[in-house]
Amino acid sequence: MYQVEIIHYQQPLPVLMKPHLGPYSGIAAAFAALRTLLQQHAAGPQTLRAFGQYLDDPATVAPQTLRAAACLTPPPVLRLSEEELGAMGFVHGELAAGRYASIVHQGPYQGLAEGWNWLLQEWLPASGEQFGLRPLLDEALNAPFNTPPALLRTRLLLPLA
Repeated sequence: MYQVEIIHYQQPLPVLMKPHLGPYSGIAAAFAALRTLLQQHAAGPQTLRAFGQYLDDPATVAPQTLRAAACLTPPPVLRLSEEELGAMGFVHGELAAGRYASIVHQGPYQGLAEGWNWLLQEWLPASGEQFGLRPLLDEALNAPFNTPPALLRTRLLLPLA
């Protein structure tokens, strides 16, 4: 069904984060806040990477208390102080280094659960790999504001031990 690639990130990846609390399907608002921040306060070339970081298991945590973060690699110039960023609800963080099983999902974001279920319920048990104790990640490989939903490409990153 999917082609799995094992990716090894050697170094943590610095990111600018907008935390999200609630159903994972609502993380789009946090990404919109990051996009607005960049449009209003960033300068320089913006070839940035966008990630979702998911901290809780929706099968065991109530939807209203699920924790996630919308993440972007930082722009070269951001015309705000750390205090101003914090007051707006943004924090600096990093995505963990390590090994990840990766698949690419093509289609609307509403279909991502199918890819996650396949990775976690089918591929992982049959792979001989062990789940790593790091958050699940996804990386947007193109942008929803200029790509039709059927052509969206998202890399799902399952942490491995």
